[in-house]
Amino acid sequence: MSTDAQQINRWRQIRLSVVLSADANSKIIPLTALSLAPAARDWLARTVTARVLNTFDRACNLINQDDTILALVTSERGLNPFAMVVSATNSAPFRDVSPASRVSIEGGSLVVGDLQIDLAAAQAWNPRPDWGAVRDYFAADPARLDEFAVIVHELSWDGSLLDLYLAPASGAPSPDAPFDYASLRSPMPAPQVQAGCGVRRGGWGVRQDTVLERTRRGGTDLVHGLLTASTGHCLAGAKTLAGLGGGLTPAGDDFIVGVLLAAWAGLYGPEAAQSGAFIAEAAAPLTTTLSAAYLRAAAKGECMAHWHALFEGMLHVDAAATRTAIKVLMSIGHTSGADALAGFLAIYHLSDQNNM
Repeated sequence: MSTDAQQINRWRQIRLSVVLSADANSKIIPLTALSLAPAARDWLARTVTARVLNTFDRACNLINQDDTILALVTSERGLNPFAMVVSATNSAPFRDVSPASRVSIEGGSLVVGDLQIDLAAAQAWNPRPDWGAVRDYFAADPARLDEFAVIVHELSWDGSLLDLYLAPASGAPSPDAPFDYASLRSPMPAPQVQAGCGVRRGGWGVRQDTVLERTRRGGTDLVHGLLTASTGHCLAGAKTLAGLGGGLTPAGDDFIVGVLLAAWAGLYGPEAAQSGAFIAEAAAPLTTTLSAAYLRAAAKGECMAHWHALFEGMLHVDAAATRTAIKVLMSIGHTSGADALAGFLAIYHLSDQNNM
């Protein structure tokens, strides 16, 4: 046997002994996969090697050799276009998972650290809403978008990209305004604080004002590009917004996701959604791996379960369900859900058109 072969064999023996030792000192925790998106099923079929990308008490993101992500979540509400829901007997099943935890697919199970997830009973979940019905809903009465915008702003709070659409406060020095409100369609007045409504008003500060101004520029380019089928404007808008802000899914990316979903909802015309792929690919290299996954999914008309609940409330003309879905969507992340809603409403505010 050659020296190289001997070294490889010795390395394998050492690695095996480490794994066996770790397994002997650990307690396997069995979990069951309940449902999964098609992208999650593909991930399980194609993955050779994988690692933990990031982890939280009730969620865990894995990434494989192709830089493709699988999200493990513990609630149907947490489903996203590349997620799998697993059963959980406690409220924080992923608390002990770390970036060093072993990830492998063994037979019909996914192993993550001490967790062994049985995949056999997982049901398929479709991450695409009924876009045909959603398009018909908005097309049937253009006032529905107006009504939706009013509700979103009533329920919003400060600190998200929805602030971009607020009319300047009375008496505010217009020469120092960070952007031209006159260019916005129907800027919304700041809503009154009402009982049971989570409205808060404060100051963004200099950095946030810069974020809002850059969002206005990027959003205006993106809206104009989709309305006029201008690839140049679409790409300019995507690159201006990509990676804007902090966190695992920066605010600018969430805004793009909202714009792409609005395109699938028919708000930019029947062909605009076809531009989603090159918009997502222009933005993806400029942001985080997780955010790029959401962008690429939105370009295909795929979205989180929270958006499904929102559209279902609209289609059933259920005002209470719609308002609840908006509140839940706004609760995602620090401002991720609200920033995506700002993107969805960009056609309403950043366009000169008075009709869809």
